[in-house]
Amino acid sequence: MRWTGVFGYLAALVVATLLLSGWLGWTGWLLVICLLLALPVVVLVAGSSWHPLRWSSALAFVSALALFGSLLSQYAGWIEGRDGLLLLWTVLLLAVAIALFMHPMRGPAWGLFVGFWGTVAVIWLIVLQALAAAGSLRGSAYSEWVAWPLVIVGIWILVASGTGFGEPPFGRVVDALGLLTGAGLVSISIATWSGAGDLSKTIAAAAAIVYCLWSVGLAWALWRYQPPRETMRDMTRTAEALT
Repeated sequence: MRWTGVFGYLAALVVATLLLSGWLGWTGWLLVICLLLALPVVVLVAGSSWHPLRWSSALAFVSALALFGSLLSQYAGWIEGRDGLLLLWTVLLLAVAIALFMHPMRGPAWGLFVGFWGTVAVIWLIVLQALAAAGSLRGSAYSEWVAWPLVIVGIWILVASGTGFGEPPFGRVVDALGLLTGAGLVSISIATWSGAGDLSKTIAAAAAIVYCLWSVGLAWALWRYQPPRETMRDMTRTAEALT
């Protein structure tokens, strides 16, 4: 979790490379090179300024904005913007999937197993969305391929929210939204496999809205959470009290 900020920066850099090179040509590559030159500064800031959970909170919030923006782009008919924002969302979803590992779960071993595959599924989803943004994956082929990682990610969110339902720092409201989000992602895949394309699009729109609400709640919970820390002075006082 300590290097979540660096991860977020690198993820944004990947998206910037794809989008800027396609939209701006050589000017885009020049901007990407400038971003690369700024990487050492970002590493220093990420290692010394913000708390790791604050980075996770920020990335979760931006993921909600990216998905909501893609939904608006879809209804506005801006296909390139939708694909680019969906790519940004999938990259940021990886940070959200990793942040879920800190959720208290009643079956930690089971949660670790599902979480591992959920994280792998997000990486799979990033590759598919990158192909879609590049124009190599479209239509029904895109929907069928994306359905597999979506159902795995949905199961991971269901397991994390269900096995640790109501546990701090997330709380019942955030976990309830997490259950709805996970169920929505699974339902998208089921509708796709059933051949109900229109139903799948309707469920996807509803699931996107629920995800945005859940992600904002998750970001708020992570932002407010202060992990307990026992300083050396506290340890010394405890040792003196026991002697």
